[in-house]
Amino acid sequence: MFVPNWSGIPPSHLPGSTIPTSISKGRLSILRALAVLSFTAYVYTQLHALSPPTPLPAIPKPYVPHEGFVAAFFAASALLNVYWLRQLFFKWDYAGDIIQLACGWDDTAASTTTSKAPFTFNATKRYGLSAAQVASLPVHILGNVFLTLWSLAWSNGYYLLAQGFLACNLTVQLYSVFILLHVEHDEFITPINFLTHIVVKTNAGLAILFMWRNWSLIDQVMSPQIAEMANSGIVFLLIVIGSGPDPILGICILYNLLALILGESHCEAWFHAFHWMMIVIIITLLVELHVSEQEDFTWLKGFGESSFASLKGTLPTYHTFPRDEEQKGGLHSSLVEDDAYARLLDQL
Repeated sequence: MFVPNWSGIPPSHLPGSTIPTSISKGRLSILRALAVLSFTAYVYTQLHALSPPTPLPAIPKPYVPHEGFVAAFFAASALLNVYWLRQLFFKWDYAGDIIQLACGWDDTAASTTTSKAPFTFNATKRYGLSAAQVASLPVHILGNVFLTLWSLAWSNGYYLLAQGFLACNLTVQLYSVFILLHVEHDEFITPINFLTHIVVKTNAGLAILFMWRNWSLIDQVMSPQIAEMANSGIVFLLIVIGSGPDPILGICILYNLLALILGESHCEAWFHAFHWMMIVIIITLLVELHVSEQEDFTWLKGFGESSFASLKGTLPTYHTFPRDEEQKGGLHSSLVEDDAYARLLDQL
């Protein structure tokens, strides 16, 4: 299996970047096991928390997100995470215990149709393990641990402790959004990393909804301060702007606000505040969309005419690769640093 590095830079020459460029078989096995175990524990405990054996405290609450929206968001997020984690499991057919990770995007290389490219793969298959996914896995595991602890605390009525675990989870999720997904040499959203962007940002959106759901049992103030509501709106707005220009997290926050509007509410001030927050965020997303259109969506790479989704017939195959020994030797000497390239050449 070939793992492309569309950045055009050899993996050993990515200075100043925090993105992983390779992973060992042993480390991948450990991450696989921890990711699956932590996610399974989170899903099991969350299912229990969503259907508690005893009813929630029957006290007036200023706001409560609609339980159907919470359950639907959790289910959608869980399915996305399952599909995302599934990509970690593949047949290890590499020589040695190290594989290079796919990252970045090179428009020139992606649209090349010349016969000098020394690699081949079926354009309908996956293109290798994403560096963004590997970088996000430790934080994903830690987030699952915090969510598991939150579910346990919630189910036992320790709502303040549960809020602390949720705050820790949101912190690590936002770290993934603002730090791990914005690194040198892999700063664009590409067909290689787009699923990681979706999973990480929907996880952050769900973390925000969980915090509001839990806080509704702690916050009993029926007449909130204007500053409190304004601060909440500003935080939402900053998250939307900071996670942009793609609208994934912004759409999740809109969903959360809709859940709060349609849920049980005993506070008219919060009810109207959620409406105004939605309006401001919608305007912000529309402005970002307009700016992106003006800039030809420069934050997206590989989704146009030469995208991974439409590469059939444009990428070279073994059958179109020249078998001229002079060309073969020249290519081998220029790419000798990359073991994946060398092994594929040896097969020709």
